[in-house]
Amino acid sequence: MTEAAIQDTLDIATIISLILFLNFAASLLIFAKFGMRPLEKKLQELHKDTVSQWDAFGWRVVTYAIKLSVPATFWGEKGENKILLDPFLLHQLATRRHRLLAIWNLSSFLIFIVYAVIYVEML
Repeated sequence: MTEAAIQDTLDIATIISLILFLNFAASLLIFAKFGMRPLEKKLQELHKDTVSQWDAFGWRVVTYAIKLSVPATFWGEKGENKILLDPFLLHQLATRRHRLLAIWNLSSFLIFIVYAVIYVEML
């Protein structure tokens, strides 16, 4: 491959990585606003919200996204192993839209990370 062809490939790869990053950033903000906040308000009404009392924004988004993306039974039987949030209660309160936003958020993050590793290997 010539030097110009390599540079063109890296330019295209950089543009793709920028698009993937912007997709992840958009999914993070949209999930936080339209997926996590309504659920958090419902949990606060039920006096079951323990996460927002101590945690920063970023970790809460990840916690809600992971708990919504996998089946509640993944975390164990009902009533046990409630790390930060009760997944069974969260799944009861969540709608299909909340779950789709959570899956979009996690998948866009994973795709961005995998592509970033491949991109670094291209350099």
